[in-house]
Amino acid sequence: MPIPIKPVHTLDLHAELFDIPVQNQAGLSEIQMQLLGMNNKPKKEAGKVSNRDMEILKTIESSITDVKTASNYSEVPHHITDSDLLYLKTAGMLTGHGRSVNLTEKAKLALRDYYLSTDNINEFRKARSKDKFDLQEAKNIKVSENQPKFRKVSTWLTSNKDSSLEFDVRFIANDNKSRTKGLMFAKPLEDLEVAFFEFDNPDCYSFWNKNVDFALSLAFLNNDMEIVDIKDLEEQSTKSVSPKSNSVKYVVEAKKGEFSKHNINIGDKFDLKNKKLIVIK
Repeated sequence: MPIPIKPVHTLDLHAELFDIPVQNQAGLSEIQMQLLGMNNKPKKEAGKVSNRDMEILKTIESSITDVKTASNYSEVPHHITDSDLLYLKTAGMLTGHGRSVNLTEKAKLALRDYYLSTDNINEFRKARSKDKFDLQEAKNIKVSENQPKFRKVSTWLTSNKDSSLEFDVRFIANDNKSRTKGLMFAKPLEDLEVAFFEFDNPDCYSFWNKNVDFALSLAFLNNDMEIVDIKDLEEQSTKSVSPKSNSVKYVVEAKKGEFSKHNINIGDKFDLKNKKLIVIK
């Protein structure tokens, strides 16, 4: 029968990277290892983490280098919901109070395994400059063009729920001035390009297209970034449109027909990561 394939999170990637023999395979008894001062305790392993939760952990990990609170915890980006934080805290991935959090060792192990499961691992072995694993160094290693590698390709198919689609975010309007200006007098949006509006509180917000020379499709999102309604606006239209919901917290503007073109409908969700808006089917 075939040899069972172990999940990546069960592998000793640290030993694999740095050519360190595993102790219990070195031919030494437990007493001999104790006399030599070797630690034979089993290594901690990262639990299985879903792709969506891994993206949230990556976002939080990247924000740790930004402004921190007095207690040395990082403020979570606004698009990550409280329910997501509660789940990750319950899973032992985060510690902290409210939206000021930090990664636990369990989360750091999960991120380590994620970065080392990419096709950068061989380049990392060549370029390593430290005698132990460094998360930041692993993230920043680039695969050379001549390096043969396996590349995972995600293809957008409307019938495949595991596929993903990303929009480029031209700007994020999160105050009265930027929301009022919107796309007035701006150049037309490109394919897969959007403008993102964020409001302070959920409500029913109306939009018009005055001083905008191109037609738009608007997706109205609730606090969980789930689409609750979609409306169209013609160019230079002063007739306002409103969603069929008073729980709108975010609005996404795209070229007219862009959402239907990619089969994006009410009930689908978005995830905002830096300047990318990712569709979750």
